[in-house]
Amino acid sequence: MVKLRNRFVLADSACRDTVRDILEQVRREGDRAVVALTRKFDAPNLTREQLRVTDEEYEQAERLVEPEFRETLSFAAARIRTFHEREMEDSWLLTRDDGTITGRLVRPVDSAGLYVPGGRVAPHPWSHRCS
Repeated sequence: MVKLRNRFVLADSACRDTVRDILEQVRREGDRAVVALTRKFDAPNLTREQLRVTDEEYEQAERLVEPEFRETLSFAAARIRTFHEREMEDSWLLTRDDGTITGRLVRPVDSAGLYVPGGRVAPHPWSHRCS
């Protein structure tokens, strides 16, 4: 319990270097690196097909979660969504005098994955430490 309460400590450089190396691997190799690293740190039998949670898995997990926790999670998600919706940028186009069209197109992605290691800054009880 003491470790959980005193979880906000500076990460050492070894942890930072490890995270940088992991991010670089994932940038270069994509899902192949994610699977290899997950096998190394968390789930030795993970396959690429298991990266996406199926509807059945989601529904089964939802049934196992206490209603109070689900309500708290929904509350937190709504706050996070509201905050980040304000950060959204708009697309824009500009037609120059010579007819050239320039601008920026902002498009949301259909889905995204997220891996949140605990490290030493704000660890989650279920995550691994870098050291």
